[in-house]
Amino acid sequence: MKRRTFIQNLPVLGALVRMGIGEPQAQAGSAVAAKALPTLERPAEVSTAQPCAPMTLDQLPLLPHGVSVHQFSSHNKKGMNGDADWFLYKDAQGDPVIFDAMGPGCLRSIWQTLVVEGQILKFYFDGETQPRYVIPTLDLYRGRHPLFPAPLTSFEAVGRYKGDHSAGNCFVPVPFAQSLRISIQGGIGVYHFLYERYPYGTPVATFTGKEDRYYLLRAFEHKGEELQPVADEGVIRTSTPGVDPMGRLDLLNVQSAGTITRVVVEGDASDEFLHQVEIDMQWDESPRPDVLAPLGMFFGAGVRVENVRSLPTKVEMLPNRRVRLSSYFRMPFWRKGRVSLVNRQPKPTGPITAAVHLAPARYHEGEAAYFCALYRDGRTEMGRDWLFCDASGTGWFVGVVQTMYGDHYCEGNEHFVVDGAGMPQVNGTGSEDYYLACFWPNRNFNLPFAGCVGDIFLQPGPACYYRFHLDAPIPFYQSLDARIQHGGNSDIVSQYRSLGFYYVRKRPAMHLTDFVDIAGEASERTHAYRAPHSTLTGELDAAYEGNNVGILVRDRGRTHNGGEIRFVAATLPDNGGVRLRRRIDQNSPRQAADVYVDGKPAGTWYHPDQNPYLRWFDSEFDLPANLTRGKRALKISLLVRKGQGYGPFTDFRYEVLSFDER
Repeated sequence: MKRRTFIQNLPVLGALVRMGIGEPQAQAGSAVAAKALPTLERPAEVSTAQPCAPMTLDQLPLLPHGVSVHQFSSHNKKGMNGDADWFLYKDAQGDPVIFDAMGPGCLRSIWQTLVVEGQILKFYFDGETQPRYVIPTLDLYRGRHPLFPAPLTSFEAVGRYKGDHSAGNCFVPVPFAQSLRISIQGGIGVYHFLYERYPYGTPVATFTGKEDRYYLLRAFEHKGEELQPVADEGVIRTSTPGVDPMGRLDLLNVQSAGTITRVVVEGDASDEFLHQVEIDMQWDESPRPDVLAPLGMFFGAGVRVENVRSLPTKVEMLPNRRVRLSSYFRMPFWRKGRVSLVNRQPKPTGPITAAVHLAPARYHEGEAAYFCALYRDGRTEMGRDWLFCDASGTGWFVGVVQTMYGDHYCEGNEHFVVDGAGMPQVNGTGSEDYYLACFWPNRNFNLPFAGCVGDIFLQPGPACYYRFHLDAPIPFYQSLDARIQHGGNSDIVSQYRSLGFYYVRKRPAMHLTDFVDIAGEASERTHAYRAPHSTLTGELDAAYEGNNVGILVRDRGRTHNGGEIRFVAATLPDNGGVRLRRRIDQNSPRQAADVYVDGKPAGTWYHPDQNPYLRWFDSEFDLPANLTRGKRALKISLLVRKGQGYGPFTDFRYEVLSFDER
């Protein structure tokens, strides 16, 4: 299917007025006023995000394509608590390497704590043997380096454990055409790097510091404001003196296509209003609400009324103990949409006013996803990570609001498993670290992408945090399982609430088309597998990183010291690219092989880490569509790199997954 970025000639919003959009179904006694909506001949265009360009709120509903997100962090390789001072390996200069990716790609954000004087970061681009930039770490985070300016960099005292501790954050995009390696001198500390990878041949210009940062800068300079006002939108206004117990107030109820661009709700600044009045959203033929959550959680103030100034949400105090709640998430629908407030209190609410900003349909239905959110409330379970989001299909995980109460919960790492891999591709160092703070308990702070909204150190009761992954939304093509530990090993009894935000089209865009069982005689013969420089491993019992560290998986495979690996993989001819997934033994360090498809180069498959404790890892490599489209079978050749610090290459199985054609 040819890619389109907007719809032409769809029903216009003028028809909605004729259908009674100005008279939403409110409870008796409410007063409602609606602004007439414009009649338009054609909706505005929404362009697809380009590699390394900032992802805007307008682009989030568009289905992902040609991108994957990964993370390097100092997480404990034994799967235990204590996530400081772990690194990938030491380079030829003897420096610990903390980031190493072969491109094309883009480093989207850096977080670090335990940053000290004398600590230095070295950036090597595109195979350089000498660092292009040598930057004192404190200078980078404090905005003293011209290529990494404030406010996209910051160094703030946000942690209070045994004194005040500071977290360094950097949201300057750092693209690389071929590779990027970052090493560190003067202590390692705790860190994580979120980055995107693109298929071989994706045009990416290596970092110069002159990249377009306009949207990011505006997000920091105008925190909590609408950055992309839509000129062709109308505003549906609703007001009521109160909603009865278990009553419903419709803010929007239409039977046509449209795109919500903003939702604003004003009410009394009480805990009851935040906790016991729910927002309910339902799109098209969905059999149940796509969003059903307390107002406070939806807008980012999950415990009490506190200022929130994030990129997609805003909470602000008004005179007379009133509060205004604003959301800027884009919410498309194609046949009908409903947004309501439901009063779960045993008493009526106070006066409520609301405004829903509605634009014409801005996205083609087959190329965009629905806005959804999963709310959970309960006690943690021993040995089981807390679930943020469990989605099937294609879309983006875009963030979470979480409250926590009871015991020392903040040691837990985030574990995000994407598309059914055996372990998390995003594996962090602690709950407060995930929210870009450090050393819980934390001070209040507001960044466009993360914040602390009232910790128990300041007031008794639960702590509340938000993290919106709009620096690097997490794409998924089959499924997403996003969780976080409670305590260092999910062993703390706490009361949690969370609201995970995501966009999803409940149709997978990637399908398993083949499977190669290495060391299985029949499978190797069927796939014409040849590896003359390999040796059999015998049976290995090992575990994956993440939530299943106690589960041993037994498998056999091969180890390769140089040489070539060949096999034939089945795929769908109408594919939009292919993903190869390989189970490896991480006991072998720095595994690399140059990839060829039918004799044509496709990049380098590289896994830089080593883990002798939790040895299994599912390494992934995306093949570009120009090498795979129109073919039912691919001749795969892997030329294993040897020497120069590379370790033996291992393979135990291959999964071949075909992306849908665009």
